[in-house]
Amino acid sequence: MHEYIHYLNGIWKKASLAKIPFNDAGFLLGDGLFETIRFDNKRLFQPIKHLERLFTSLNIIHINLQYSKKEIENLLNEIIKKNTLESGLLRLMITRGDVKGAPWKYDGPASIYISIRPLSLEPNSPVKVVFYSELEYPIIRYTPAIKSMNYIGNMLAKKDAEEEKAFEPVFYNGDNFITECAIRNIFFIKDKTILTPSKQLGVLPGVMRDTILSISKDLQFNINETNIPLNSIKNMDEAFISSTGIGLLPCYWDNWKSDFVITSKIKEHLNQLINNY
Repeated sequence: MHEYIHYLNGIWKKASLAKIPFNDAGFLLGDGLFETIRFDNKRLFQPIKHLERLFTSLNIIHINLQYSKKEIENLLNEIIKKNTLESGLLRLMITRGDVKGAPWKYDGPASIYISIRPLSLEPNSPVKVVFYSELEYPIIRYTPAIKSMNYIGNMLAKKDAEEEKAFEPVFYNGDNFITECAIRNIFFIKDKTILTPSKQLGVLPGVMRDTILSISKDLQFNINETNIPLNSIKNMDEAFISSTGIGLLPCYWDNWKSDFVITSKIKEHLNQLINNY
């Protein structure tokens, strides 16, 4: 079995030897951020957007990273070079560093971990989603949204969705507005208008989300980042979900179906962009 090489705070190690220290704040407290960054043909996809979001979030939670954006980008490119994958995903994790004693005291600079893995197989047909109230899960909502390493609520919902034979859960908030999926963004299409939940709801501004909105604008579709009531989804013409790993996937739910004509057009242009990036 092939072993990938990962990066652990200044050291390159094979996967079987890559161990995060027990006293790391990310492990102990979920005190850190992460980015999942795609690469195809050994080339990073939208690295600047990922790093801009990361550094903005680091400022919000007051983690002082002793690396520049360019230095982090160089590390991302280096891990691609050290491994044989042509396409895959990098997970970049920044934690507050080592912890000593209680009450918690931080003893050093921020820590950096980077892992690498292949892309998951993409489903070849529309995927099922289910709708859950986020009030029933411990979901972190913060505006502007950050990619915290604490994903417990998202993972609980993902597990519940899988038990319902669904690919992904979609959350709605206390006002019954759609927010986002457990690990993805969601879009709807109505009368040739692309609708997606507003970032003012605490929705993560996904890099793939922004890319899809840009493509939709280039294709001259109307775009509306807005509040989408849960009871309006039955009237939607099309729907799809997006993330760095899967790109764009058409989706459906019980008692609703679509021909996904516009979705397929956007997906085709997105795939072209990814392949030619």
